[in-house]
Amino acid sequence: MPNKNERYLIDLINGKLNCIHIDGNGDFNNTNIDWKDTLILSGSFNPLHKGHEQLKEIATAMTKRKPYYELSIKNAVKLTISTDEIFERIRQFKGKGDIILSDAKFFTEKSYIYQGAIFVIGADLCQEINNPIYYGGEEGLKKSLMTIKNNDCRFLVAGRFFNNKYHTIHDLVNIKNEHRFLFESIPENLFRLDISSTEIRLMNKRKERDYE
Repeated sequence: MPNKNERYLIDLINGKLNCIHIDGNGDFNNTNIDWKDTLILSGSFNPLHKGHEQLKEIATAMTKRKPYYELSIKNAVKLTISTDEIFERIRQFKGKGDIILSDAKFFTEKSYIYQGAIFVIGADLCQEINNPIYYGGEEGLKKSLMTIKNNDCRFLVAGRFFNNKYHTIHDLVNIKNEHRFLFESIPENLFRLDISSTEIRLMNKRKERDYE
């Protein structure tokens, strides 16, 4: 017999819910939240690391909004996360902040759920968001970004190291001028991190092999 948290997750997977709020104690609920004063840091959090926590703190200080981590059980380019993996990742957040679990793949979908929220992302993800290949072309990209605007959402963008170079939002040439108002930069002097979750996973695997 599934427990309360498992039932919430089952309802999310089956489409009966589009998001679940998980508080700092790890308790699941479907409390209605007014997203207009919130800040959402979306990611795979595999693993959650100090960079995520520092980014949340800086973004909160900049916006004076209530912060939430957000983990989607799906995303645009990876397979759906398994139930065991979802619970494993959620456990990382206990005592470190509230998390929202959703079934939204794209930020267009997220903007309908979290109307009025600010999304905190890295420059690498910002580049992908502005890539028309994910929308079937330029018209699809424009429609998606205008939907996000109409849902009163926008982005706060941290610099990231990728493609052998540190990029800020100002280095991303694929953002069209008419869309730049949706993307605000986090100054490099406030936040800079040159390592990703992927690199941390690789480092941890190497450490595990060293101990074998």
